[in-house]
Amino acid sequence: MLTGERRIKLLEAIESKQFISVSQLSEIFQVHETTIRRDLDELESQGLVVRIHGGVVPASIKHDEPVFEDRATENMIEKTRIGKYAAKYIKSGEAIILDSGTTTLEIAKTLNDMPHLQDITIITNDVNIASVLRSNRNITTIVTGGTLFHDSFMLNGQIANESLQQLSVDKAFIATPALNVEKGLTHFNELLIATKKNMIDAAAKKIVVTDHTKIGRRALYTFLPIDQIDLLITDNQTDKKLIDEMYRNGIIGIESV
Repeated sequence: MLTGERRIKLLEAIESKQFISVSQLSEIFQVHETTIRRDLDELESQGLVVRIHGGVVPASIKHDEPVFEDRATENMIEKTRIGKYAAKYIKSGEAIILDSGTTTLEIAKTLNDMPHLQDITIITNDVNIASVLRSNRNITTIVTGGTLFHDSFMLNGQIANESLQQLSVDKAFIATPALNVEKGLTHFNELLIATKKNMIDAAAKKIVVTDHTKIGRRALYTFLPIDQIDLLITDNQTDKKLIDEMYRNGIIGIESV
């Protein structure tokens, strides 16, 4: 097989698998791993793939997320509108999980302007959300504990996971850096997946809050399949074709605000 032809087929294999190791590619194409690495170097130089620890992924997959300070200023009109709308789904007497994120932070801010809500329990792994709610006497705020991620003010790890595994709540409001219309919620960092899954498992209803810029993206790790999302709340700039595709793939409900 000629070099150019092999590289085309390599790219097809990577797109199909989404993640594949050098050793697997070597076995598939029956060439030395050194040859595969040279091919991958060339594909990466063309912006077609990205080398990561343990293997390679398509360049179309999202690999990282901006720090909190950058995310906090992106699409703020949309995030504020989503947060205010989502807060309407919270009722007196409920126990609620608020995932770490800039859109879920807007939900917390809105709750401070809803004095009619009584006896609410909010569980969060976000230091910013806990801080926003600190003076609200109508809300009992529980912080999961865990290891602090300095760029996001998020708590994760074993302590956070063990806390969440003991809970049963009415609703979880989940954030995501990438919503794939076929796979569902995806994330670039495998270290954060367990905490998100524990939030989801603890909740009777799973509500995803995210703006239109995250929809249609994909990251490496899936943590909530599309057909297990009870409700997606997004903004009105979300492409109707993507909305229709999500319905075809089994999402239960979508509301654009």
